[in-house]
Amino acid sequence: MIQNTSLSPVSQAQISFRPMQSDDLAQAWQLSKDLAWPHRLEDWEQMFSLGHGMVAITPDDAVIGTILWWAWGSQAACLGMIIVSPAWQGHGIGKQLMALARQALPGYRLHLNATSVGVPLYEKTGFHSTGVIAQHQGNVSTVPLIPLPEGCRMRPMGSADLSTICAMDHATLRMDRSALIELLMNDGRGIVVDSEKGILGFSFCRKFGWGQVAGPVIAQDPVFALPMLAYWAGTCAGQFLRTDIPQDETVATLLDQWGLLRVGSVVSMTTEPTESTASTQDTPSCFALCSQAFG
Repeated sequence: MIQNTSLSPVSQAQISFRPMQSDDLAQAWQLSKDLAWPHRLEDWEQMFSLGHGMVAITPDDAVIGTILWWAWGSQAACLGMIIVSPAWQGHGIGKQLMALARQALPGYRLHLNATSVGVPLYEKTGFHSTGVIAQHQGNVSTVPLIPLPEGCRMRPMGSADLSTICAMDHATLRMDRSALIELLMNDGRGIVVDSEKGILGFSFCRKFGWGQVAGPVIAQDPVFALPMLAYWAGTCAGQFLRTDIPQDETVATLLDQWGLLRVGSVVSMTTEPTESTASTQDTPSCFALCSQAFG
């Protein structure tokens, strides 16, 4: 959100930028709280543990802007938590933070999820839209189980599944998110759908923000993904649950029926050439993001 505000008594020339440190996280968290974002301090700590960031500061070391990025392998990276204090918007701080992040990621294809206000700004720096991510959340009602195809089963994820899950995640997003998957296995709950042919889908649920978040959900087909979403909604009945899905009316209708209403959306954007983003018929699909920041 961009607001018109009066100029601060501190001149723009006195704003400086430096790498984010763990001591900055409490102030970064306060910035996100001021914008009514749901992130807990623990969520900031988790995100920072997997990536890097920059902050904009005043002479008294007050954090007035943030950006985080995660290099998933040597070719792709995600950007997120791009925040500028409302009192400091209009000073070019966000543009400078973005430039510093891009300098730290030379040659990478970059991905981010942007509000409608931010889209024109990112388009000017070489990003283009690839789709819409719908945010669904609410206190879950009773959810009927969705049966799996014959010969398939849903089971808890185990450590022996790690390499297969990482490979499936990489095939879907073309990013090496092994570190993220390992963290989710340790800090969250995971399930897989498998058959005699092997693992056909996986998903996680973990604490985040005001309750729980279901994602990522990655599978070869919706017939494997939807039962996993229904499972998480069922296990979270009576609790606050959030999930961020690539826009899909079939999935959205089910989520609405379960009490997970659409409350907003962001635009998925990338610097990758459009012709390079197409997937093949055998490639798994992402039915729910890990988060808007992580992708």
